[in-house]
Amino acid sequence: MFGSEKSPFAVAIKAAADEARQRGDRRIGTEHLLLGLLRTPDSITSRALGVDLATARRALADLDAAALRAIGLDIDPPPPTRARRHPTVSPTALATGARTALTQAVKTTTRKNRDTEGPAQLLLALLSHEPPDPVAQLLDHLGIDRPTTRTRLTHPSE
Repeated sequence: MFGSEKSPFAVAIKAAADEARQRGDRRIGTEHLLLGLLRTPDSITSRALGVDLATARRALADLDAAALRAIGLDIDPPPPTRARRHPTVSPTALATGARTALTQAVKTTTRKNRDTEGPAQLLLALLSHEPPDPVAQLLDHLGIDRPTTRTRLTHPSE
């Protein structure tokens, strides 16, 4: 469905699974898909967003901390320790929003152009999500201007 294992679309999905695993999450959410797209700094999706992976990861951690504070938990970051073992996250363990975004991206591409246009279509699908979806909250927290980002994706030379 996503082309070869080395296609940019498949790479983004595997990167999203890895981002979920690193965060200790058992499912791939829309926020993980966005982080996965940002793993390739010179890609059209990274350039369109104008945000790097480290910044997006910090913003997601900020949102997590704010959510915990909202329910009365003020947890300091844990001290650095030896590497933790995280559960494996299957690329098929998709949250509903992530599945919807992927389905939309696949439907808007053809087999012929999926490798080249898949990541951009996936980002366009993610940009259409609204709060309380995690990716919408992350995009808002990062100050991403959605119309400008859409223009950068659909007209990269402008």
